[in-house]
Amino acid sequence: MNRRDFLKTGAVLGATTAIPSFSFALSKGNDRIKVGLIGCGSRATGAAINMMNADPNVEFVAFADLFEDKIQPSIDKIATEVQWVIKKKGLPSDTAKKIIDPKKVQRFSGWNCVDQLLSIKEIDLVIEATPPVFRTPHYKKIVEAGKHAFLEKPACIDITQAREMLALADEANKKGLSVVCGTQRRYHDGYQEVIKRVQDGMIGEPIAAQCYWNGGYYVGQVPHDDMEKAGLFKGLTPDDMEYQIRNWFSFIWTSGDHIVEQHVHNLDVIMWALGDNRMPIDVRGMGGRDTDLPSPKYGDRFSHFAVDFDMGDGLRLESYCQQVPRVADEVGERIVGTKGIMHTALWGSACKITDHKGNIIYAPKVTTRHDLENEHKFLLSHIRAGKQVNTLKKLVNSTLLAIAGRMSAFSGKKFKFEWMMRKSQENLVPAKMGFYKNPIAGVPVPGKYRLY
Repeated sequence: MNRRDFLKTGAVLGATTAIPSFSFALSKGNDRIKVGLIGCGSRATGAAINMMNADPNVEFVAFADLFEDKIQPSIDKIATEVQWVIKKKGLPSDTAKKIIDPKKVQRFSGWNCVDQLLSIKEIDLVIEATPPVFRTPHYKKIVEAGKHAFLEKPACIDITQAREMLALADEANKKGLSVVCGTQRRYHDGYQEVIKRVQDGMIGEPIAAQCYWNGGYYVGQVPHDDMEKAGLFKGLTPDDMEYQIRNWFSFIWTSGDHIVEQHVHNLDVIMWALGDNRMPIDVRGMGGRDTDLPSPKYGDRFSHFAVDFDMGDGLRLESYCQQVPRVADEVGERIVGTKGIMHTALWGSACKITDHKGNIIYAPKVTTRHDLENEHKFLLSHIRAGKQVNTLKKLVNSTLLAIAGRMSAFSGKKFKFEWMMRKSQENLVPAKMGFYKNPIAGVPVPGKYRLY
């Protein structure tokens, strides 16, 4: 089978596994869909706003967050934004309280908050957008409770969680539960049009691929400093679990590191373009942390990664991500084929196909940034129609690439991807969860960091 045949086969397999040909009874028709938020930070709040823009026929009935101080600002933000939504869509003024009534929404905080929210029978759908380490245990509870879900990326933080997520995806299918994941580039019209043509053979057979999330900033610094000014770290040290969870961007065990938490977006695009089922043969990564980035104050994550994935049949995927203040930004993806080159990014008219000299062969006529709303339209429309959809395995596969890249970079070792899938026992989650001391071992040192 050549690469082009593989792309077509992979695309078909991805479609048939994502959307089964049968329907389920868990349909809502035109009823108002009742939604609960697990996590009340900026991404969860943003997802709720995106959802009500996509379909105002929803109602946010409950909010849960480990930290009580996160909940009211989230409610207030959504309640403010709903006024813009009903004005933009020309809806009656009383629609606002049908979407969210701040006086009636239920609030839950503390370590049992997720169980309390999921015990509400009227909730149909849950937005799960907590720090990545909690995604797997929370989704397990969501499936057990029989709720549909929107899950933020990444799917998990390590191979142990990845195996569990793959099993949970199957369990969701058995129960007829829909789950859509926050890889919004898949719902961007420019990406869709270009990748469709890649899969149809416009660039020929892929021979090289690159993806980038190089940012001239350190993601964890601003939220850390803002929380420090607000007094949220009073009495805490970087060895306290509460400090680490509040400052989750900065720590490996809470985020998976930025190659997993953020760069998974770009790896996901390459996986999508290649058919979603093409996993690497082996992995060789490198990376490190800037010496002027204080640790453990600003966590233990790396500042940069570079990973070479051998995708088989001579195709190499080069993956780069960086979070370093004042360096050049570059976020996007590129696949070189025998007949042309795919270029994709979220910004402007970046999605296109060129020949090898840079001449444009194809560019979408219109590209709009409605991807963050489209992913919710996709999910809600399936729930309303009683047609199950499940994109979780695609996200798990993309997350697995990121996890493999991190493991190789931390250790400095080259290894077979199959070894990781079959034998690795990596588990980054602390044995005991609670507001305890959780000393950080230090920044990983390549050549000394042990794979297991």
